[in-house]
Amino acid sequence: MPGIGIVLNPHSKKHKKDPDKLKRLGFIVGDRGSCQATEDLGDLKRVAEAFKTRDIDILAIGGGDGTSHVTLSTFIEVYGEKPLPMVTFLRGGTMNTLANACRIKGSPEKILSNLIYKYHEGESFETAEMDLMEINGKYGFIFGCGVVYRFLKAYYTGAPPSPPKAAFTLLRSITSAAINGKFARNMFARYDADVTVDGVKWPFKNWSAIYSGSVPVLGLKFRVFHYSSEPGKFHAIGFSLPPRNVLRHVTTMFLGKPSHSPDLVEKPAREMKIELAEPMPYTIDGDMLPPAQSFTVKTGPRLKILVK
Repeated sequence: MPGIGIVLNPHSKKHKKDPDKLKRLGFIVGDRGSCQATEDLGDLKRVAEAFKTRDIDILAIGGGDGTSHVTLSTFIEVYGEKPLPMVTFLRGGTMNTLANACRIKGSPEKILSNLIYKYHEGESFETAEMDLMEINGKYGFIFGCGVVYRFLKAYYTGAPPSPPKAAFTLLRSITSAAINGKFARNMFARYDADVTVDGVKWPFKNWSAIYSGSVPVLGLKFRVFHYSSEPGKFHAIGFSLPPRNVLRHVTTMFLGKPSHSPDLVEKPAREMKIELAEPMPYTIDGDMLPPAQSFTVKTGPRLKILVK
């Protein structure tokens, strides 16, 4: 059988804390060549080419959500017209938003051991299917500029990222918004952009946030992208709200319900084009990327995800 290929990011927080993880995962697989730690993009590309040649059945990714975005983008480039293998996420990050969205639970070792047992015993897997988004030639499940990027920047600044710090950053944002404080004003700083979704121009010129997702959860269990369940589409959102006015929509965003706000536009989409007045940094799956002035976001390949 072609087997299982594992890609680990040795620079992720959990792997830095536990450098022997690669050895343990390699022992579980039983084949050192199937479990690869990648130091840079060139290294990752060589691993993708090797796994393509071997025609692996399953690609397991260990690292944070940003690792998954970079790994999948590289594998799509290398594989070309050839379909990607089935994919699973080994929960190697601090938030594991993608793994949580797919209902993948447990430690990396437990996930992998279960995977290998079922694979070699020929047992059926529980799977889910999810569409990737293509963003300016890169691939991921969550895209954002404006407040989404700035929230992550605040989260990554100072103390090491962790779930408690993410919750603290959210609480700080909410309390600052309630009093129209400086922290919230900076986070919600407005910008000009023309947004067109599936050929229809959106009504606003000035925005606080433009973002999209092809998985239900944005993070911290906020089920923002409730249109993402439509095959072949992602959920596109833009809002032109001051910080204080966002507070009334926090509950609906958490529950994954439409806001019905006249200052918020959201649609299931196949393509979103964004033309900014000035270049802005952005994020894909938590990876912080340098400024760009225009974005084309469109539906990418549909992946089969192994849940358990």
